[in-house]
Amino acid sequence: MWNKSRCFLVALLVATQAACLGFGVAWATGWLWGAFEQAVHSTAASQGRALAHELALKTSEMSLENIQPGSSGWEQVQALCEETLIPYEGFVSVMRYDNGAMLCHPDISSDPGLLKLFPGSSLLLDDHTSVSITSAMHDAEANNQTVIQGKVELDGEVHFVTAYSLKRLNAVLAVYQSDMAINLFVISTIRPVMQVGYALTASIVGVAAILTLLLIKRYEASLAEAAAKLEQGVEQRTHDLAKNRNAVVFGLAKLTESRDRDTSIHLERMRSYVTILAAEMAKSNSDIDQYYVSDLAVASSLHDIGKIGIPDSVLLKEGPLSPSERSAMEMHTVLGGECLRAIRAQTDENDFVEFAQEIAVAHHENWDGSGYPHGLQGKDIPLSARIVALADVYDALTSTRPYKGPSTHEEARDWIATSYAEKFDPVVVEAFIAREKDFKRVLDSLPAKPYDNPTVVQGHAELEPMQLLER
Repeated sequence: MWNKSRCFLVALLVATQAACLGFGVAWATGWLWGAFEQAVHSTAASQGRALAHELALKTSEMSLENIQPGSSGWEQVQALCEETLIPYEGFVSVMRYDNGAMLCHPDISSDPGLLKLFPGSSLLLDDHTSVSITSAMHDAEANNQTVIQGKVELDGEVHFVTAYSLKRLNAVLAVYQSDMAINLFVISTIRPVMQVGYALTASIVGVAAILTLLLIKRYEASLAEAAAKLEQGVEQRTHDLAKNRNAVVFGLAKLTESRDRDTSIHLERMRSYVTILAAEMAKSNSDIDQYYVSDLAVASSLHDIGKIGIPDSVLLKEGPLSPSERSAMEMHTVLGGECLRAIRAQTDENDFVEFAQEIAVAHHENWDGSGYPHGLQGKDIPLSARIVALADVYDALTSTRPYKGPSTHEEARDWIATSYAEKFDPVVVEAFIAREKDFKRVLDSLPAKPYDNPTVVQGHAELEPMQLLER
């Protein structure tokens, strides 16, 4: 699913494309509008000049002597004005040369009042001057010119006018073209071009947006596929490394307890016990997750790795230990810590080895501070060591050893319960009580192997539980 930042980037890209293309279309159509408008006005001026010249020739061919209203000559010129069609809603009129009075107009038949007008007095506006049509014509004739052009205002509307001198008849022939009609022609021609341009812009932006989305999705699909393969490879590699690590750990642990024929089953039980306790505690402790549980299960196998340095005479003694033997036995925590510290130094401060190291050193520390080797108390004892301590004691109580026989699950449970807040973390004890049925199930499924020589366990009843657990 796309997040907001990705959607924003795509929207920004589309908006940028639309803005660039829109600006391009606006600039191009603006330039085209100006060029086309100039061309149309130039064409209209040329058409006006040509029509004025053509009408002047026709008038000359009529050999007229007088075109004053009512004369036969006037009627011919008036008919010419009515019959001639001028582009851009134009018309032809004839005015007096001397005073600019109206002589002929296409609408005189329906509006005789037009003869009272003086169109020749209208101001002719061009780039250089603004004088009346008749004055401009007089000035043009003085310069041997017969045609003038410019704009005039008639009844509030601007017209482009081309005036042609008929001085022999005391008249000026004027061709008018509506400036608004010329502009409307420009607009009606350019506007569809603009609309097509903007439509093409919208289409291009739309297609580009769709292609962009498709390419992004395809790229993301490729990335996701590559990431999935990479993740699968990493997971497989991690699994292989973890499997190899666990095999090495189990081998070290088995070597440590090679003098005990119950070693492999003991280690399996320990993994099960600590997993049960950690999983129960994870319900109320956010620091315990699935990785913590799995690492704890493996690292617990190394809790007694230091016993490899303890003599058999101490490790396998059937009776109580003397003070010196007890001190020697307690050294297995220190030896185990030093061994794992040396391994850790060769593995770039590996977190798992550090985890195993704190278990090996502190799993005989007691909650009330009466344990060894450092007499740690309460939460100063690492959580991992607190969990392994209870699991180790439970397994020691319920297992057969050269110096004792096994306790029942119930006996072990009752003894652990009485050690609440003394030997064990109360939270760990509560987790044990909540899951004691699971402990019993593991004990029944992975029982310790009994010794064949019954004399080995004859002294069991004479030993105190604390003396047994020191081993």
